[in-house]
Amino acid sequence: MPFAGRDALLTADAMREADRTTIDDVGLPGVTLMEVAGRGCAQAIADAFSPIDGRRVIILCGKGNNGGDGLVVGRRLFQAGARVHIVLMSDPDELRDDPAHQQSLIRSLQAESDRAGDLTTSFFDASGGIETLAAEAAALRPTLFVDALLGTGLTSDLREPIYSVVGWLNEQDAPVVSLDLPTGLHSDTGQVLGDAVAADRTITMAARKTGMVVGQGPLYTGPVDVVDIGIPDFVIERRREAPGCARLTTDDLVADAWPERPRNAHKYSAGMAVVVGGSPQYTGAPVLSATAAARAGAGYVACACPDSVQGALSAQMTTIPTHGLPDGEEGLDPDGALDVLSSVTDRAQALLVGPGLGRKAGTEAFVHRLLADRSDDAGPPVVIDADGLNALAGAMDELSDHANGRWILTPHAGEFRRLAGDVDLTDRVRVAQTYAERWNSVLLLKGTPSLVAAPDGRTFVGSTGNAGLATAGSGDVLAGQIAALAAQGVPPLAAAACALHLGGATTERIAATRDLRTITATDLVDHFPEAVRERRE
Repeated sequence: MPFAGRDALLTADAMREADRTTIDDVGLPGVTLMEVAGRGCAQAIADAFSPIDGRRVIILCGKGNNGGDGLVVGRRLFQAGARVHIVLMSDPDELRDDPAHQQSLIRSLQAESDRAGDLTTSFFDASGGIETLAAEAAALRPTLFVDALLGTGLTSDLREPIYSVVGWLNEQDAPVVSLDLPTGLHSDTGQVLGDAVAADRTITMAARKTGMVVGQGPLYTGPVDVVDIGIPDFVIERRREAPGCARLTTDDLVADAWPERPRNAHKYSAGMAVVVGGSPQYTGAPVLSATAAARAGAGYVACACPDSVQGALSAQMTTIPTHGLPDGEEGLDPDGALDVLSSVTDRAQALLVGPGLGRKAGTEAFVHRLLADRSDDAGPPVVIDADGLNALAGAMDELSDHANGRWILTPHAGEFRRLAGDVDLTDRVRVAQTYAERWNSVLLLKGTPSLVAAPDGRTFVGSTGNAGLATAGSGDVLAGQIAALAAQGVPPLAAAACALHLGGATTERIAATRDLRTITATDLVDHFPEAVRERRE
């Protein structure tokens, strides 16, 4: 069984609490955690940079626990045959607790080994500075650097001498492995604090840190290995529900959440989704959403659109019925449109409102009334996208009283700010969690990566996808896929997270054989079935 840290994203506070619980409540000593962590990191390095025997390694160690991990790695790599030089950023006598114990083991090994010349240490003297470090590197000619300077505790800009050491390290030709987190990266937000190590690989303990996958984190971590250091699964599972923490989307999530279609299914039992969208300016958006919903397994998809564009939409969707809604110069006629729509949605198990709907006054009034009327706790989920979201600007707090946890909002950053105001999106996970709770809705905040939060704080961050998603209409496709999954009985949070995961997987599949710059929204619809099959297998 994979351990719980495989898909967990923890903040620095949550990781510290997991460590504390393991040490104080479970009874696993901190020195044991450090030893297991260092051993796992050394093995990951050996796997990634084989052969280790004879490799020349410089390890830069701070005075905290991250530096202690680095000392264990140095000892283990030396025992595997590497030539190791450890640079301590503080006087060895200043080390305390577990790092001090690890330094004593290094000294013992130096005194006892017949290869003592292959395990050396030095103290970074500020008077010599970078010049001394550069001279040591020139003498060893390292083929690998290990960054064990600061770890997860940094919350303000780097200070000297670490700032200069990070800058020097980024100029070196040999690859760099960071332990736990690249030095200079904020562990929760992925922001660069002055400067950060641009690691070729990051080996993290127990679980990824949230900042590795959001903000600028992915630009600095390189591939990430997660080392199981012995923290019990139940501890990690408990902490990943804390504020600011999340889970990555996975294939297992999709397999668990999306039910198989029973043998006796019919088109209505397989899920009916209704797409409400379209306007004279935007006839393509509802077509993309409706066809995406059909491809994503909804047994019956209908499209309700303004009378003025029904003919155009019908011509593009020969297998999807369209229903005309009365409209005029001010957009949809709220009374007439609601009357028509009520007969269309009688059997609907999910509703999507907004793709290409337009922003005229009558249309916005129609959206307000439609959502205000759907406040039944047992009513179908409603996906609100694009102009459906724009219609809520300025009225979100009032209208969200009707959400009852069954709305799925899908804004990009601009749409989100129109709903919430000028919000600082630096810590996107906490922002999404805050507003999902405030609006009592599932909130899919689009970006790189996109993430999904529920009113109760449960959060998923998309683990798939690439820049091929940067194409017009990809949001319409995603909204249709979410509606389809919701219509099939997948709960709102899981519907959004699974659609996000599978949509990203689709772009990865296409990009495996094509330049991702050539991907269009219709490709995302057409290749979705193959991506689903591959991921479910």
